[in-house]
Amino acid sequence: MNPSYLILRALAKVLHISLDTLINPDVSLEDEGVNQMKMLYSSCPPEMRDTLLHHTQETVKELTELSKKFETN
Repeated sequence: MNPSYLILRALAKVLHISLDTLINPDVSLEDEGVNQMKMLYSSCPPEMRDTLLHHTQETVKELTELSKKFETN
């Protein structure tokens, strides 16, 4: 493996950012959020990923409902 890649990968891991962000700092906030979600999923132990997905889906449902309540008030 290329030593430069290993250094970049280590930096990304320590800084909790994606390699895409290191290579292309003009990534949109939305894309950076997507990249962070991918990193969270990847860093989760494989046997716990289904649990992470389930809780994330439920959290999204709750936040969507909460957002709708704020819109109506």
